[in-house]
Amino acid sequence: MQQLSGLDNSFLVMEAGGNLGHVASLSTFDTTGLGGRSFYESVRRTIEERLHLLPPYRRRLVEVPFDLDRPYWIEDPDFDLDFHIRHIAVPPPGDELQLSELIARIHSRPLDRARPLWESYVIEGLAEGQAALYMKIHHCTIDGVSGAEMGQVLLDQSPDGAVIDPPEKPWQADRLPSGGEMLLRGAGGLAVQPGRAVRIAARTARGLWESDEARGAAMRMVGIEKLPIVGRILRGGGDQVDADEIPQTPAPRTPFNRAITPHRRFAYFSLSLDSFKQVKRAFGTTLNDVVMAVCGTALRRYLLELGELPKDPLVAMVPVSVRNDAEKRAYGNRVTSILSELATDIEDGPARLQRIHQAMASAKRIQRATPATLLTDWTEVATPALLAQAARISARTRIMDRMRPPFNVVISNVPGPRESLYCGGAEMLTYYPVSAVADGMGLNITVTSYKDHLDFGLISCRELVPDIWRFPDLFAEGLEDLVKAAELATAPKD
Repeated sequence: MQQLSGLDNSFLVMEAGGNLGHVASLSTFDTTGLGGRSFYESVRRTIEERLHLLPPYRRRLVEVPFDLDRPYWIEDPDFDLDFHIRHIAVPPPGDELQLSELIARIHSRPLDRARPLWESYVIEGLAEGQAALYMKIHHCTIDGVSGAEMGQVLLDQSPDGAVIDPPEKPWQADRLPSGGEMLLRGAGGLAVQPGRAVRIAARTARGLWESDEARGAAMRMVGIEKLPIVGRILRGGGDQVDADEIPQTPAPRTPFNRAITPHRRFAYFSLSLDSFKQVKRAFGTTLNDVVMAVCGTALRRYLLELGELPKDPLVAMVPVSVRNDAEKRAYGNRVTSILSELATDIEDGPARLQRIHQAMASAKRIQRATPATLLTDWTEVATPALLAQAARISARTRIMDRMRPPFNVVISNVPGPRESLYCGGAEMLTYYPVSAVADGMGLNITVTSYKDHLDFGLISCRELVPDIWRFPDLFAEGLEDLVKAAELATAPKD
């Protein structure tokens, strides 16, 4: 048995009220290369022959009674592949709105915790003879990077497919442990918690003390630097992070920063990767800065249309992987996050881009100076029972309706392959992420690059952002404005 990490388990205990802990992807495929073969059967055969390369697909949870400790993974003794692979269709004409509504409804359903935490849907009936593959998996199993690695296992670089070596030894299911066995394990884990907390506190303090930047950021966030003696001692003469470099929290309120329901809306679209690169080169920023700026422009214009644009800039939470090379194919979550403003208080697009570029550079500098295990360390200490109770109380009281959020939106950008990929012989045309929202954060923007385009997936609470299909036009307009500004900035001077 393998115990979940504290960070992995946090995605389980968050599931209360309208909060759901799974993530997904929606890929579209050109099935003309199958020569009449069933796309469903091709997908099923691909998954079946690669199960030994996808450990999470045959693992199920075993929970500890009374939530005394984190759950464990076991090899599911009742694994049934056909339960996890579904075959459905959209009605004619099979347009993008019909597909998005179908995905939103499937994405609103929690996964069955008595089985491995994933489902796949082969969706036919799309326009132009295309098919789609929606793959849902719980966030306690993967993060963005390990999800991309899982996709590499299922996808091939040619329509002929790859030669898959058989497993070195046959797969063996585990015995389902009794409640008494799990209770003993939970009691043992509870006994070592105090010592674990002391070690993590010492490691955190040492990491912050050894980094001037991280220590300065932490001091400013809690106000210690204002104390004349303690602040001077802790600063230790080192260079400190300017106050302006740290996003001022809490973030401003918006219509989508409230408690959420379990219902979702989903919108997806693609934009030219070359256009983003053109803007990046013209203004000397990163590609992710341009993505953030286009998001900021779209959100600013959306809120202006509603008459709800705050005077303070919106704040984005940006996940950052801390996975090293030795942890490839380890699955699970190895991630931290940074906060960056989106400069939505600025009307000019290029000026917004430069502000975001500066904010992201500062946020990355602070993140690099902070111990990489800070977030994951402290999730190891939290007792699952207390976390679950806190999640239930928060959902029941709708506390996020009365609080300003720590950030307004999650924006995640995961790099993908530049070459064509295939599944069961069918060419993948697009790859749209379908992420998660949570109380206080009813909109998520996730981006994946594939070939010559960026594929955007926007997921929202159905009640908080009912008009999510307004965003594709707003994103396209924001990118177009930056491209025009880039052309002017690089045009020859007479």
